[in-house]
Amino acid sequence: MATVQSNAGQLSAPKRAIPRAPAAPAQKVSIRTVLPLVILAYSFLILPIEVKFTFAGFNIYAYRATVILLLVPAFYRALKDMNSFKIFDVLILASCLWTIVAFTYRNGFEGGFLRSFAIFIDTFGAYLIARTSVRSLSDLRAFLILIMPGVLFAGIFLLVESITGRLILRPLFASVFGAAVNYEGGVAQGALQLLSERRLGLLRAYSTFSYPILGGTILASLIPIYFLSGIRSWPFVLGLAGSCFAFFTVSSAAIIALGLGFGLIIFDRLLPRLRPLNWHYVIGVGVVYSVLVNFILESGIVGVIGRFTLNPATAYIRRLQWQYGTESIANYPIFGIGFDEYERAEWMTAAIDAHFLSIGIRDGLATPLLLFLAVILIMVAIGKRIALEQKRERDLLVAINFSIGVLVFISMTVTYFSEANIWFMMVLGIGAAFAAGKQADGTQRMVRVRVPADFQGGRFVPALDQRPGAASMNSSSHPSQTR
Repeated sequence: MATVQSNAGQLSAPKRAIPRAPAAPAQKVSIRTVLPLVILAYSFLILPIEVKFTFAGFNIYAYRATVILLLVPAFYRALKDMNSFKIFDVLILASCLWTIVAFTYRNGFEGGFLRSFAIFIDTFGAYLIARTSVRSLSDLRAFLILIMPGVLFAGIFLLVESITGRLILRPLFASVFGAAVNYEGGVAQGALQLLSERRLGLLRAYSTFSYPILGGTILASLIPIYFLSGIRSWPFVLGLAGSCFAFFTVSSAAIIALGLGFGLIIFDRLLPRLRPLNWHYVIGVGVVYSVLVNFILESGIVGVIGRFTLNPATAYIRRLQWQYGTESIANYPIFGIGFDEYERAEWMTAAIDAHFLSIGIRDGLATPLLLFLAVILIMVAIGKRIALEQKRERDLLVAINFSIGVLVFISMTVTYFSEANIWFMMVLGIGAAFAAGKQADGTQRMVRVRVPADFQGGRFVPALDQRPGAASMNSSSHPSQTR
């Protein structure tokens, strides 16, 4: 790193690299600030969908009741901090509002608005709570530490249920609160029957989650965040262990998510040794590869993912779902078909195992396109901040992008409903908070300076602390050298 010195207005030749500026004091963590996010996480980490009550004909699950209770303070915090809201916040709000527009257009106020409003509450409510509950990376670390017991609780029961071959938590809660309701096409169709399926000699465990694949995906997406969080000691070990227990859902998507999370971490550690290769090139190659695969191979990228599934039959069905699903969107691109069943082969079920495809069939193109564009903008904005942060903060920002990336990648073979939809929007809300410029405390900003040719080009140096009384070099010291 080049050294800029002053000698009668002249720049001296570099002799040695100056040490990195000391990190700014970390901000104090306010548990009260991050508590809403913690409560929302516990509403599905320890309470399954059997915990519910009925109001005006609607089932209010624990996570939905939590969102409703926390929305008022979340809106209050949002109004106080309106200047921090960006275009991706508008896109996500527009995506959620279009769901209401589409349902109301098709089914009228009573049949459409009221039913879609529940979807809006779950989706945008979870996003807004997360968006307004983190002010710094220290807040995010506090969140990870506080939810660690819940993550471990859910993970341990996945392990126990899978190995013993007996579901425990969901039947226990059903004996107290009654069985969960089975919905088909948005209409209640009696009690939900839990599946008892074995793979690799293990039972596909539920723990507290609505479905094994959802629980596995939620826990697996925490791997990068816990691993790169900078948390130490038991909270790190136990949080990571609970996340790894996602394996015991014995779900292809969860196992792929685990492999992808660890793979991204390993590759990120190796990347400095692979220069000039960087994440920009890697992402660019990945996008080009995905596009080419979809054009060249009949099965597309979903078919490539399907080769890694534990059940080849489900991979074949998912390819057909994409085929018939995209045809449905082409036929109903504006308002979708709602909860009606899409046209498909007679032997296929009405299920759609792809999140963005599913909401596209339901609401039309606007909802998934707006949401996907917001996801891209959030990840790009975080990516721009990554190069400006010291290692500890940089790693956690990278981890946020990794977790969002894992969830988006797995969404091609999983539809996020119930608590999985809540979690997906929570992670996006956390990412949006930092994409919008929330403090990465303990970090010195970096600025680029111009130096003569014998300084070997421009380099990054720590930004100068401009607080009153701080030891700093004002930009007026060398006005020709800063920008």
